[in-house]
Amino acid sequence: MTDFQREDRAAVSAELARAKAEGRLTEDEYAERIRGVAAARNYTELVALTADLPAGPPIRRAEPSRRWRYAAYLVVTGINVLVWGVLSLWASFALYPWWIWVALLGGLLVLLAP
Repeated sequence: MTDFQREDRAAVSAELARAKAEGRLTEDEYAERIRGVAAARNYTELVALTADLPAGPPIRRAEPSRRWRYAAYLVVTGINVLVWGVLSLWASFALYPWWIWVALLGGLLVLLAP
């Protein structure tokens, strides 16, 4: 085996290891392709082992930021307090502060969300 062949095999092996680390290959697929690297007789067989790999790591859906969650929590709680205040003024006495339950449960959801 020439140095050129060793370099090609090493490059393909490195690409397969990178794909496995990024989650583009399972352990079984990786093992099968590494066996293919050792068994390859020419450059075409080596190229075929990486030809069907996706270009990069899997695209992950963006998570909403904590700032957005806090803002939504404050808006919802503020609206509930405002409605309670308007109803209390209209009734001429302080109604039961039901908005506290909305604020507490909403706050827990915001704090415990991953």
